[in-house]
Amino acid sequence: MRILRRENGRRHMIPAIVMKLLTTMALLCGMSLAPVLPEATEAPHPALCAIPGERAPCWDAPATAEFLQGKAEGERKRTGEAETDTERLACAIYSEAGGDECSDECRIDVGDIILNRVEDSRFPGSIKEVLTAPKQYGRFAVTGVTWPERARKPEEAHAVERAYRIAEQLLAGEHGELYGQGYVWQAEFEQGSDGFWLDGLFFGR
Repeated sequence: MRILRRENGRRHMIPAIVMKLLTTMALLCGMSLAPVLPEATEAPHPALCAIPGERAPCWDAPATAEFLQGKAEGERKRTGEAETDTERLACAIYSEAGGDECSDECRIDVGDIILNRVEDSRFPGSIKEVLTAPKQYGRFAVTGVTWPERARKPEEAHAVERAYRIAEQLLAGEHGELYGQGYVWQAEFEQGSDGFWLDGLFFGR
């Protein structure tokens, strides 16, 4: 019985001795026993890179999600203050008729009301001034034309994209039936004359 145990012990020692010898030889030759991985076809995310000798930065989950979402949606800006007339118009259309319960026809009418005001002598002469006028477009008078917090949500990306698309269409000269017809009022209640309801919003002259 003792002889059998000794034989088993020797068998277990042989692989360990061989591994030690291989490791020693590898160190002397400057080789590594780690498996060789294929080269990456794409550059790693910046959060995975680090300067040698320094700790790698942590993966910023919110920033990464926002980066990926922006990339998927053509990198449309939907945070902070709007910087161009296209973005201002898109931000206003989204804020006034951003939900999917509103049709594109309603979004076009919202945008045309803004552009009608720009061309009406009773209102300021720019999109920014029209939107930031007191008691006209809600919080814009205080905050400037800024995207609402909900626009950051991934599920809102489609509605934001639709608002941008409508804004680009209107500024390119493709208008709806209200443009140039004296319609300057739009609200969730009746105002003006010769008005009508569409998707929960009232439009009037």
